Amino acid sequence: MLIPPKIFRKRPNDKTASASLIITVFFVVLIPVVFLLYQNNCRTESKNYRDNILSSVNNAKNFKEFSDNLFRYEVTNNSVTTAFTLKNPEEYGIPDLSPVLNDISARQYSKDAKGKISEKIIDRIQKKLSAFPKENLTGKDQLIYELIDKHLTLSKEMSKYSYYETMLGKSSGAFAKLPVTLCEYPLDDEDDVKTYLTLVSQVPDYFKNVIEYENDKAKHNMPTPVFLLKESRSELENLIKNLKTDDNCFVTTFNERIKNIEDISVKNKKKYISNNRYYVNRYIIPAYEEIYDYIYTSIRNSGSSNSKISQSQSKNKENLPDLDTSYGLSSYKNGKKYYELLVRDATGSDKTVNDLITMTETTLNNTLSEVLRIATTDTDAYLYYCDHPLESGFHSPDGILTALSMMMRNDYPPLDKTPSYTVRKVPDSLSDMLSPAFYLIPRIDNYDNNIIYINPQYTSEANGNIFTTLAHEGFPGHLYQTVYFNNTDPAPIRQILDYPGYVEGWATYVELNSFSFIDHPQYAESLPALYRSDSIISLALSSRIDIGVNYEGWTLNDTCKYFEDLGFNSYYAGDIYSYVVEAPANYLSYFIGYLEIMQLKTDYKNFKMENYSEIEFHRALLDIGPADFATIRKYLLR
Repeated sequence: MLIPPKIFRKRPNDKTASASLIITVFFVVLIPVVFLLYQNNCRTESKNYRDNILSSVNNAKNFKEFSDNLFRYEVTNNSVTTAFTLKNPEEYGIPDLSPVLNDISARQYSKDAKGKISEKIIDRIQKKLSAFPKENLTGKDQLIYELIDKHLTLSKEMSKYSYYETMLGKSSGAFAKLPVTLCEYPLDDEDDVKTYLTLVSQVPDYFKNVIEYENDKAKHNMPTPVFLLKESRSELENLIKNLKTDDNCFVTTFNERIKNIEDISVKNKKKYISNNRYYVNRYIIPAYEEIYDYIYTSIRNSGSSNSKISQSQSKNKENLPDLDTSYGLSSYKNGKKYYELLVRDATGSDKTVNDLITMTETTLNNTLSEVLRIATTDTDAYLYYCDHPLESGFHSPDGILTALSMMMRNDYPPLDKTPSYTVRKVPDSLSDMLSPAFYLIPRIDNYDNNIIYINPQYTSEANGNIFTTLAHEGFPGHLYQTVYFNNTDPAPIRQILDYPGYVEGWATYVELNSFSFIDHPQYAESLPALYRSDSIISLALSSRIDIGVNYEGWTLNDTCKYFEDLGFNSYYAGDIYSYVVEAPANYLSYFIGYLEIMQLKTDYKNFKMENYSEIEFHRALLDIGPADFATIRKYLLR
């Protein structure tokens, strides 16, 4: 929906519900594709290529041809998708295509919403899929068949709901995602540099489509809430100010990347560096200023006032909603139904939302009881926990990752070889918008090149979260799980089927397990259990609020009361409320995904009985790979 694909896996900010970088993709576009056409030498024109590939999908003679062509169709949505997925597209039968930053126009989106074109496209693809008898396929292909079929069905249902997401959120909106997307755009040769500069020149058109989409959203009585616009305005002010400096992120990262390209002469490198600086001033800065002016005007025309909320109810009392107004998805027509679909997509769980409420509240209450038990039976450990952040004994990110890769050996299956990785710091200019940490998903044909970003504003030794954050992002979290899955030689189509519940649930599961890696001899098992419980409680609270706001119509007042009824200070209520309105169901990817994996573990133990092995459970789960949990359970327990 007017945004590039997912290329990041990140860790949520459990305390402030801060910026979230994950870029969502719905498999099989929910709206038809309309391209910004740019000819570049003898490159194949993108629209013609994808029209032909879609025809090839519908004319495939066998299942492999069908799934491979479907992969080519999806991965060529735009140049960002292609570049972040494949290092060598030609090896997958994809020609050099004309550069396309954004493949969807807001006008065509509106046309699709009226004509249900997406549903018709998906119907044709699903009809073709059904032409291949599943029972005639191999076990591996049967799994792929089931996943594609489920994805198509869910995508078709979600395509019926237009204008339910905002493109102007401070952490999930277009302007927030673009910097890291472009600053990490792979530059391997001179053609990549030329493509990149063309994409930069398309940023103004991209943002114009965002504005047009938001105007249409308002016409459908679903405008982005003003309090979210105010938060975005504050972030944009800081970002634009930084963009006007000589060391802004678009300039410094480009200069660094181009240094490593061997086939460009020194003279041409200087030319491209100069061109990029010109393009930033000519295209990017004016585009951001236009977005800022649009938001500023929207706020001014709204005539709204600030929420009357005390400092004790939120750390940020300037950009908050009215206390007694519901702003979640349930406040929109058919919003609850859309949220149900969104939750299914985000979590991979087939349980009802009411079932998820029960799961969440049960886990929260059990964990609170565990904390109370430790507080009354091991008071010294509890007092130490209250006064000290988590101390791992490791200091540098590289040292922590090395230690984690060794500590995990008894419980997780080994990789063929230790993958290479680089740990980087988030630029200061982006720290307010970005999450505490994120893992940059490598290209599927170059998956030994892994990058983890740390945001020092939220993640540090002083905050006591760097060890567990790196367990989430690195070993045995996203980096390990991604490399392991790639080592199984999966079909290309499986690499673009997105299952946030599985991947974020896994990363949360291993992160919570990593507390046991930290030795606290003075307090034995009590201290790790308390820190682990703290994380579970935080995720459970945030997830319950997400459901309350977006499914049950909670107001900010309701959210504050929920905190207080549980005995918690409502200091962060406003911030979590704002976040779940902007990014509904995101927290559930982590928490419900984690709970589903824990249930799978229990079921697997009961299935194997005395033959149960921790490492074999992990191996079985990793071998199946990303999928919805009903499908995983079917293949895990047979």
